Amino acid sequence: MKSFFSLTNLLMVTIVVGCISLLLFSDRGLINLWSLKKEKLEIQNEINDLRNQIAMLEKEEEKLKFDEKYIEKIAREKFKMVKPGERVFKVTDGESN
Repeated sequence: MKSFFSLTNLLMVTIVVGCISLLLFSDRGLINLWSLKKEKLEIQNEINDLRNQIAMLEKEEEKLKFDEKYIEKIAREKFKMVKPGERVFKVTDGESN
């Protein structure tokens, strides 16, 4: 009867453990593959967000080029501009005295 710890069995176990460790932990291993897939997904999401932002900015650009009412709205809200002859009334909160 042969012993379980014979040279061929030890060699086979060593080879199997080596192959499994290479499969999991090498540069092309499964752990690295999973992390690369996760990173790819994050980058793809960032690309999609940036594409959406570009589309919104292009719409904003079109409005600023051609829509006079939008330009007037921006001028009034952001830059506090008024038309000649208009009066501006500031409403203050009575509690802030």
